[in-house]
Amino acid sequence: MRYNAIAEAAPEGGWVVAVPSLRGAVTQGEDWAEAEYMARDLIATVLDAPIETVQVTLTEVETGEIDSHRHLH
Repeated sequence: MRYNAIAEAAPEGGWVVAVPSLRGAVTQGEDWAEAEYMARDLIATVLDAPIETVQVTLTEVETGEIDSHRHLH
């Protein structure tokens, strides 16, 4: 299964990641690779699926965009 996730730079460093298709699904990572892994782990956990079956396309967004996505849903 393939999901889209969005990532924005966190003020304290690292990345904040949201999966817009899964309401309220937000995680974080210290670097881009960890952010992508954490998004996969989050999706697998929410869907109760093996992480190996989850693929993520991670896209960088502007600061504040994740909050606006969370309020739209």
